[in-house]
Amino acid sequence: MPRISMPFAVLSAACILPPVYADDVTRVETRLDLAVERYGVSGAGVVVAIFDRGIDWRHPDFIKPDGTTRIKFLLDMTGPASYYYCDDPARPVAVEYTEADINAALQGGPPINSRDAVGHGTASAGVAAGNGRAFADGRYAGVAPEADLIIVKIVSDGAAAHDDQPAEAPFVGCIQEALDWLDAKLAQLGQPPCVGIINMGVQYGPLDGSSVVCRQIEGVFGPNRPGRVYACGTGDEGGFPSHAGGDYDNSTPLIIRFTKPNAAAYGLTAWYTGEQPAEITVRMDNGAVVGPVPPEEWRLNNGMFGLQYAPGAEPYPLTSDSGDRLVYLDIGPQTGGGQIEVQGIYSGVGRFDAYLVGGPPPISFTDHLAPGRLNDGATTFGAVVAGVYVSRNAYTDINGNHWPNNGEGLAGELWHRSSDGPTRDGRLGVDIATPGHSAFAAYASDSVWHSAWWNLIQDGGGWYGGHGAASSSGPMLVGAIALLLEQNRSLTATDVQNVLHSTGRSDAETGVTPNGFWGYGKLDAHAAVAAVAARCPASINGDTQVDLNDLTILLSRFGMSSGVTFRDGDLDIDADVDLADVAILQSNFGTACP
Repeated sequence: MPRISMPFAVLSAACILPPVYADDVTRVETRLDLAVERYGVSGAGVVVAIFDRGIDWRHPDFIKPDGTTRIKFLLDMTGPASYYYCDDPARPVAVEYTEADINAALQGGPPINSRDAVGHGTASAGVAAGNGRAFADGRYAGVAPEADLIIVKIVSDGAAAHDDQPAEAPFVGCIQEALDWLDAKLAQLGQPPCVGIINMGVQYGPLDGSSVVCRQIEGVFGPNRPGRVYACGTGDEGGFPSHAGGDYDNSTPLIIRFTKPNAAAYGLTAWYTGEQPAEITVRMDNGAVVGPVPPEEWRLNNGMFGLQYAPGAEPYPLTSDSGDRLVYLDIGPQTGGGQIEVQGIYSGVGRFDAYLVGGPPPISFTDHLAPGRLNDGATTFGAVVAGVYVSRNAYTDINGNHWPNNGEGLAGELWHRSSDGPTRDGRLGVDIATPGHSAFAAYASDSVWHSAWWNLIQDGGGWYGGHGAASSSGPMLVGAIALLLEQNRSLTATDVQNVLHSTGRSDAETGVTPNGFWGYGKLDAHAAVAAVAARCPASINGDTQVDLNDLTILLSRFGMSSGVTFRDGDLDIDADVDLADVAILQSNFGTACP
């Protein structure tokens, strides 16, 4: 395959020209094309940190026009088949590769022993920040094509052997270790602005921001830390009967009905008010019972198992500091209808929420269904969270076969499995929605995804394929936030949320916003970038300082009445550069962006 490079910007005496892209539907839908045209944003100077299945570091999307890598650091936590949580003494030592290591490998030096065997991580990085260099027109560039990258291979779903590639066992690395490592690397780089994502997770955890993982994410990013933003997708469990809950007391039990059609063992988790201890019973319609299970005890009967953890004693990664109580219930080989009974011990009212993981789950709740199916990381305080909507009705694969998007929603509609808010503690849980489903992105050439030819798109030359669900919508939001941080390096997650909330686009598909599926509407990248630019109108060169450099640019453009952009000196955005713009610059001279 030809590997053609093209610089993204050409500096001329008149202005800075934005990159030229093919008319990709996601760029038009999010108005990213207008943001690039008007403001020249590219994510330059911002670090995009992606915790996923790894990356194809040889892919042109992650190589600069001069042939060097865009990856500042790569941490590979690959291990043998197991789940290497942080307290596992057998956890393998993570391997770090530097920018210099990767550059040497690209030039034929010592190889980098890291791959994206699945393909998910490369696609996620491509959506967020691919530069599209596999083609001269950059047709499938990501949202922030000039951002720097820090990559952590923290998980694998497992990959079968194929072509000349060996199999890869599934594993999960220690998220806390990876976050600490990221924090150290950002310090080593001089604390550049950073937007990060841990692109994994399901409806498993306390779902209120109190898990040990959420607290660690909050510590590294946080809602009010300048230049640090954590973002992610909502999850892929929307629409399933997988969350039920209600209030209970010590007079009449709360009863939640469910059905289990087959005999496969399956466990579910529930959380309830720690200050209102309760006894939990599972009762099947066939007469099998386990319980009552008292607080901090367990019961085993009829092949069913029930266990209540003491607050704070939950297993990793569920360990919570909320004071609420975790219940684990395994229905075992029982089939048919049944119910969970929650009986308070003391006077007072508590709240009980039961959750099923994955989808479609082998158990279905049939009453007391409740909204809120977010993955645990999305409930982190300060997390900026994207719902998922559909970008395309169909695509054509590399062999010319047409693949309609049957049953998953039409373009512009919510993807049918986009998870919804609120969080368990009652926050909305969704900030904005991005058209991540049926998006196109970079593909790892040696991955399982790439080996499935129907994933590869018709005009992608084997370099690009489909990506979707929250796994794509989250990175799309990450890229958009990188553009905002490029405009203002000191933005906090709270600032970013406020910008996205105020610029989200509502329409017939979203209905009245905010709501638990769409948040504040569809992402409008142009409006969001414009809103941040307006916060510092006199930093013409976008470095957040108002100084002689800006004056020089303004004077060189003075008297222009057409073809100007914001950074060319049109500070009041009235399509000319005149004394009114000089006045704005003078009023801000010697200051930094707020």
